[in-house]
Parts: sequence; C-alpha cells; structure tokens
Amino acid sequence: MIKKRSFILLSVWVVIIGCFNVACSGEKHTSQLSWGKYYLWNAPDSAFQILRTIPSPEKLSKEEYSLYALLMTQVMHRCGQEISSDSLIDIAVKYYSSHGTSDEKASAFLYKGYVLESLGKDNEAIYAYKQAEEAVKSAKDLRIHFLVYVALGHINGRYAHYEQSVGYYKKALDLNLSVPSWKAMGGSSAFIPLYLGQGTPRYNEEVKLVQDKFFDIVNRMDFSTQEKIYYRLALVEKDKKNWNEAVSLLKQAQERTSTAEARRGYDIELAEVYKKLGKGATVDSLRVEVLKSSRPKLRASVYKDMYREMQAKGFEREAALYMQHYINELELLFTSGSRAELLEIEKKYDYSAVLRQSNDYRSRWTITILITIASVCTLALLLWGSWKFFRYQKLDILRNYKKDASILQEQIDTLQEQIEENQGEAKNLQEQMQALEEEKKNKELRIRQLEVTFRSKHISLPVETVEAAQTYLRIVSKENPRYNPAEDRAKLEHWLNVSRHRWADRLEALYPSLTNNEKDICFLFVLGLGFDDIADLLGVQARSVDRVVYRICRKMGLGQGSKEEFVAQINRMGECATNK
Repeated sequence: MIKKRSFILLSVWVVIIGCFNVACSGEKHTSQLSWGKYYLWNAPDSAFQILRTIPSPEKLSKEEYSLYALLMTQVMHRCGQEISSDSLIDIAVKYYSSHGTSDEKASAFLYKGYVLESLGKDNEAIYAYKQAEEAVKSAKDLRIHFLVYVALGHINGRYAHYEQSVGYYKKALDLNLSVPSWKAMGGSSAFIPLYLGQGTPRYNEEVKLVQDKFFDIVNRMDFSTQEKIYYRLALVEKDKKNWNEAVSLLKQAQERTSTAEARRGYDIELAEVYKKLGKGATVDSLRVEVLKSSRPKLRASVYKDMYREMQAKGFEREAALYMQHYINELELLFTSGSRAELLEIEKKYDYSAVLRQSNDYRSRWTITILITIASVCTLALLLWGSWKFFRYQKLDILRNYKKDASILQEQIDTLQEQIEENQGEAKNLQEQMQALEEEKKNKELRIRQLEVTFRSKHISLPVETVEAAQTYLRIVSKENPRYNPAEDRAKLEHWLNVSRHRWADRLEALYPSLTNNEKDICFLFVLGLGFDDIADLLGVQARSVDRVVYRICRKMGLGQGSKEEFVAQINRMGECATNK
C-alpha cells in the first residue's frame, strides 16, 4: 500500500512539472506572436526574425497556430520572400472564417489571394479577394480596406477590366483622401506643397523699386534662404494666376537647390504651371524627369495628374494604367518606407530584443536550474520505484507460473498413462472402421447401379448403358466427383439420351456449332450441377466458365449472353423433353 501511494505521488509530481514547463513555453510563444504582430507594418524583417524563433508552431493551440500562419504569410509577403504554397495561409483562412474578427477574416482572405496570384492561380485569387472584400465591410483596420481595393483594382486591370479596375482604385483613393489613413498605415501623407505665405500688395512703381532692392538683398543671402523666399513668392504668383511670373520664380528657387531630388520637386510645380500655359510638350518632358526620381511620393504625384488628364479625355484604358501606377507608388510608401527609418527601427528592435532576452535569461535562469534538478531527482525516484514495483510483480507472477506448471505436468502424466493403455485397442478399432467404410462404399455404389437398372423399362440393359450410369453416378458423387471429358463425354451423352428423352441429340440438332467444351458445360448443368461445381469438376476458374456460357448464349441466339438466359434456355429444353 505504501509503495503504491509513493508511486502515485511521484507520478503527480511529474505531471505538475510537465504542466509548468508547457505553461512557460506557451507564455513565451504568446509573447513572440505579440511582438511579431507589433512589428508587422513598421519592421516586417524584424517580425519575420521573431516568428522564426518559434521552434514548433504546429504544437501551439489552434488559435495561436492560426495567428502564426497569418502573421508569417504577411511578413513573408511584405519582405518580398517567395511563398511556394498556400497550405500555411489556408490554416488561418479555415480558422478565421468561423472564429475570427472581421479584420482577421479579411486579412486571411487577402493574403490568400496574394499567394494564389503569385502562384499563377488568378481565378482562385479573384475569388479570395472577393471574399476579403465582403469581410472588410465591417473591418476597422484602414490598411486592410486599402489593400483589398488595390488588389482587386490591380488584378482587374491585368485582364483589361478597366471599368472595374478604376472603380476599385477610386475606392482606395477615396478612403485615403477622406481619412488620415496614411498615419494608420504607418506611412507619410501624400505630396502637398508647403504654402509659406499668401497675398501681397498690388504692385506699383514704389513697390517695384522696393522689390528690386529686396531682391538685391536676397541675392546676398545663403542659397537655402534664397530658395525659400523665391518659392514663397512663386506660390503667391500662382494664387494670383500670374503664370509667367510663377515660372520665373520657381526656376530661381530651383537653381538654388542642392540636390537633384529637390529639383525634381520643383519640376512638379513647373509642370503644373506650364499646363496652365498650354505648353504640353514642356509638361511631358518635366514629368519624364520627375519619374526618374527615387522618391515614390514624387512619382505618385505625376501618375495622379496623368490619370486625371486621361480620365477627362475619356481614355479609360490609359487612365486605368496610370491609376495602377499611382496606387503602386502609394502602396510602396507604406510597405517599404525610407531606408533610414527602417534602419532606425531595426536598431531599436535589436536593442529592445537584447534587453528582453537578457531579462528573460535572468528571470528564468534560476527557475530552469531548479526545474532541472527537480526533474532529475524525480526521474531517479520514479525509476527506482518503478523497478521495485515491477520486480515484485514479476516475482509474484513467476511463483504462480511455477505452481500452474506443476499441476499441468501431473495432468499430462496421467493422460499419458491412459493413452498408453488404450493405444493397442484404438489401433484395432481404427482398422475395423476402415474396413467397414470400404465395404459400405462398395455396397452404396452397387445399390445405385441396381436402382438405375430397375428404373429402366427393360431389366436387361446393354453394357454401354451400365457404363453410362456408372459415369453419371461418379459425376454426381458427393464424396469424390470426377469427370474426364476425353473419356467420359460419349458415356455422358449416351446417359442423357437414355434418361432424358435423347436430350444430347436434340442439343446437337438445335445447335450444331457448339464445341465439345461448350457441350460439357451444357451436359453438366442439365445434371443439376452449379457453375462453381462445374468449374471445380473441369479444373478451371469460374471466370473461364462464365466466358464459355457467354459464347453458348451467343450461338443459341440469346441477346445479352447472361447466365440467367442460359439457365432459362436449358430449362425450356428440359420442359420440352418432359412434354414429349
């Protein structure tokens, strides 16, 4: 009793330690998933590294494994990594379709569409995007709204569905312009010029003189200050619609810029003013220069203007193309971000990750040592207790086996003596039984021969009829039926003619094309044997008998060639014989 109680206590202690380890592991995985979700939009590379530290995600709970599948697919897509299968995102889709929020459901279907589209399965991708569109109606995350509409616009544009494509792009842009969505997406606002001032007094001669002196002073300042002043004055002239003056001032400001990217920013302003002046060729050349910029904001501004122009002219196809370029640039803004921002985020994450790991190590080091010592001690005690317990059981079983073996040995000795006493008598009885059986078989065979003889109209039968009867009895014998077609076929035909009103002759007359093998099947069946018995008697497979039956039916003119038709035809021949 004491040993059993100790064993139970040890088992309970092991279970408690195992549950504690599992709980610690689950808490760690939950923390990793939370950090991966936190860095998803601003630092996808960092989120990817965090999620990769989870050793066995398939062992997580169903909810955590679904979140892991969604986050891993998102960060791989945002990091530009190739995804070769949709099996991972299908885990999230299956779970969030019935258990998740609208945001999670829409995200799962959206990224399933991304994966399917990258695999070349556009039809399935469109279906996934439409499911995302249905789910996103009640979603709260503006990023998901934007990405769903952009994905639908992009894939419709690829298949020249320009009307639907433009409609989805407009939804995305209306969402972006109606709310501060770029902040929610982790990006910056669209390119909007900074107005440094508005309105100036009407120019007159005095003002002109003052202005000349003013510019003489301005030209002595540093280029950065001069640029700001000329740009401010250019904006004022634009407000007044003095386009030529605005061009001159913008060029002055552009000449004082220090970088090529800044000059391309002024090219956008100049293109807008030249458009007002009706100089289309100059506008196109300026836009070409802006499109060489490395800043997505500037390129997006050009594509937006070109889209509006094409739409105003009614060129829907070209408008959809520029709209797609515009959306791609906008999406690039919040998916990639600037290199400096990403590096800064990476540094912050790396530093915070080091701190978290240090804290985890310090807080868990002692617990780990204690758990290890307790586990080793518990395992040792468990092994010792198990060894003692099972050793006692084996000794008890061994004693019982020895006792049973001695009893069985006594019984065996008794039976052996009885067998030796009765062995001689049993041998004699067995020889007598064999002799009686042989005599019985001979008498039964003679009785059957006599029965056949006395059933005939003539008591004195020829030798052929007697041999035919013996062949019949050998075929239908239950103990050892035998039939050798080469030797017994003629005798069997003779028996059928004698006992069944010349049945074999009538079969030959009606169907002369039947072969000997086919006749054997008919003869044996009319004797009352089944198809399986016929196969055994002929030493062939049942399928061979089926094929022969099919050929017989065809030669008899039966339509389907089935066993049922064969049986019916043989029975009709037997009835005809009886009627005669």
